[in-house]
Amino acid sequence: MADTRTIQRRIWAGLYTGVKRFTWGHFLVAAIILASLILLAIQTEPELSPIIRSRLNFIDALIPVFFAAEFSLRFWAAGADRRFAGLAGRRRFTFRWVTVFDFLAFAPEIIMLVLFPELWAGARWVRLFRLFRLLKLFAMFPAFREIGMAVRDAGRQLGATLAMATLLLFSAAVMLYVAEADAQPEAFGSVPRALWWAVATLTTVGYGDVYPITVMGKVMAGFVAILGVGLVALPAGILASSFAERLRRRK
Repeated sequence: MADTRTIQRRIWAGLYTGVKRFTWGHFLVAAIILASLILLAIQTEPELSPIIRSRLNFIDALIPVFFAAEFSLRFWAAGADRRFAGLAGRRRFTFRWVTVFDFLAFAPEIIMLVLFPELWAGARWVRLFRLFRLLKLFAMFPAFREIGMAVRDAGRQLGATLAMATLLLFSAAVMLYVAEADAQPEAFGSVPRALWWAVATLTTVGYGDVYPITVMGKVMAGFVAILGVGLVALPAGILASSFAERLRRRK
């Protein structure tokens, strides 16, 4: 029993993402995550030969199995931490956001491999769940955790900024709908259609695929574009201030 508890503590120390140092387990998991993302990029190349593609698919199928095994080990080893010991502790561990994202990073692919192996290789939408592995990667690095804590500290201000951005987006779409609906019904014939222009303008992206041509539309668009500069700068300033405050507290 003592040996089992020792192994449990060692696995937990090596795999738990809440530790402040980079462990051997973190290094292994980070390497597999990066390899899986590189593999995803290579597999999208249409010029790959069938032999190479089949070999890559074989390696690709092993990766979610690795993450499933790592997840199972970490779930078992969580009992070494008093916060997650017992049934109530395991439940608390299971519903942490990091645990949920870890599960989503491999579970859909495992399900496809087991139930629909013939469809797995061509199911591109399943590959989207691999992006959850990036969140797993971020959770391992203390610097990224500090950024996450800064976002949490500034949650109320960021929520107010998001609400203001939503109001501005809707208002901009309505204004351009009123000004341009008759001149450009395809682009501004409804508020939902005008929302695309509002998003591209307020975020200062400005694709140029849709733009106003009437005098009133241009005046309104100029006003919206000026507001967009402040809209982008405001969240950045809030996050920078929150991050600086956290660094000041640590010192």
